[in-house]
Amino acid sequence: MTYLKHLSLIFILFCTLLAKPSQAIPIDSCMEEQCIAYFNKWKVMAIAKRVNAMSALAELYYQGYGTEKNLDKSLRYFRKASRYQFAYAQYRTGIFYLMEDKFIDNEAGIKYLRKAARNGHVESAFLLGVIFGTGELGIKDVGESDKWLVKALKDQHSTAQRYAGFLYKSGQVNENHYIKVNKIINNLKVTMPAMNNTKGQVAKKITEIPWPHGSRTEVITEQDAVFGDTFDFEIADLQSAASTTNNDTGSQRQVRKCEKILSCYNVDRQEF
Repeated sequence: MTYLKHLSLIFILFCTLLAKPSQAIPIDSCMEEQCIAYFNKWKVMAIAKRVNAMSALAELYYQGYGTEKNLDKSLRYFRKASRYQFAYAQYRTGIFYLMEDKFIDNEAGIKYLRKAARNGHVESAFLLGVIFGTGELGIKDVGESDKWLVKALKDQHSTAQRYAGFLYKSGQVNENHYIKVNKIINNLKVTMPAMNNTKGQVAKKITEIPWPHGSRTEVITEQDAVFGDTFDFEIADLQSAASTTNNDTGSQRQVRKCEKILSCYNVDRQEF
């Protein structure tokens, strides 16, 4: 098990607890006239070097929406958008290299996730924290895990909070390990009930960490950016842009997709 698709994490793919119903609707392949028309419009805008359009076109190629499914072209357009520091495209490129069998390249995948995380993509920061924390890709580095996990925690990423809580409760967070995470938790008013002694050993601490709630990042779905009335608004917005290239990093306007991407998690209740 050398890549992200087979990570034996304490999280399982299950989007419904982290996304509203409208956010969890999958993008189905479609070759209807309207779908083809949408695809062609996005393609025109992508050729004009609009970063949002490049990323949207990549997703359409990935899903086979308005065109034949083509992973090579999908990756090509995600990489093109990544060159303009578009965080979501960098994230999707990283996921491509970590999950798609034909494109597996762990080093490249981590590189793109780092780029996305530096540009404010919180899911990428969280994934890096898990990747380096578990060592499942052959790179165990608590310091790196601490660095990226803290970045996700500062943006109030709920699953990162659960993961950090698990690490803390299992004794993996202290003054010597996950130092930055430990500092954040210590600054919170952690509730620590009385502990019982069992056979001379201190029983496992049951702690309650009062994590702050509410992320500053707006999470929308790819459907919102591609389909229905929103499409006309998006295309008009792109056309009215002053510069040829839209350099929005995507840090405030992330797209969450819940099919075959480790971006949606549910904490294993039996572990907590």
